[in-house]
Amino acid sequence: MASNDEEFTFQSLQDPESIVKYLDALGQGLSSGHLYLGTKKKKLILKPNGLLTLDVKAKRREKKVKLEIKISWTVDKGDKQAEEGLLEIKAGKKDK
Repeated sequence: MASNDEEFTFQSLQDPESIVKYLDALGQGLSSGHLYLGTKKKKLILKPNGLLTLDVKAKRREKKVKLEIKISWTVDKGDKQAEEGLLEIKAGKKDK
């Protein structure tokens, strides 16, 4: 990484309700244009603006399921038309 590059990583085991709180905070940060990511040892402040790229990837192999959500943008990037239409994500009903 170049000297002005910064990186923040975090991984832990969480229940679904806790993850929803993190996702809500990410959504609010994206809406406000200010995201704070931090622990006691490291912090990173991001300022998303303009058009952002959303990548969603899901896979199921045997008993392991993985969902990856990646959001990226370029600082000072000009407006660009969306190329592939809208992604639809819906919550399903909980199994009884």
